Amino acid sequence: MAYIDDLLGNNETIELVAHRHVVFLLLRLLPIALVCVVAWVAAIIVQMYVDQLSPWLALAIVAASLVPLAIAVYRFFVWHKEQYVVTNYRILQAEGILNKRTFDSALEKVNDVLMRQSLVGRIFDYGDIEIITGSEIGVNKLTGIADPFAFKRALLNAKLQFHDPDDAPRRTFIDDQSHLLTALTDLRNSGIISDDEFDERRSQIMSGQPRG
Repeated sequence: MAYIDDLLGNNETIELVAHRHVVFLLLRLLPIALVCVVAWVAAIIVQMYVDQLSPWLALAIVAASLVPLAIAVYRFFVWHKEQYVVTNYRILQAEGILNKRTFDSALEKVNDVLMRQSLVGRIFDYGDIEIITGSEIGVNKLTGIADPFAFKRALLNAKLQFHDPDDAPRRTFIDDQSHLLTALTDLRNSGIISDDEFDERRSQIMSGQPRG
């Protein structure tokens, strides 16, 4: 967090810090783990069944397996250091271990926020956030964000606070709206409710009326 803190301006505070979901890290580490396991099994087999120079050959195989292991450690730190930050002024994306890169978009330039979740994403609670701004430069698309609802709420709340600091009831309404609309869409897509019921309940949610 020290690096992010150094990027903050006067009176700028952090609202939320997010990472890509751990599923994406595991998918990148799985092939490396398989290579290491195969190498270690091969070393054991060589040690047990090959007579000439078997200890040295087994040691060479184990030493070679340290290369993908080092790559796995590097990828972990890359994942850990990649941060998506919502402040009261902007959205920040920071990445890199030694050589750092940052992107940012001011809240005043954010026109809309789109969230996409696949079925797998809904199961493991990750999704893609697309930030539509008036510029192609800056933070535009965040892939595989853990708990995307929390990130979207924090972003929308920060934007509302930026434009209207006294609009607390509106911010509270935004907190629940995304979850309710997503659940309602799932009910319609599953055939549990009809299109007419969907439209009626959607209108109630959007207007802040209690659900019947």
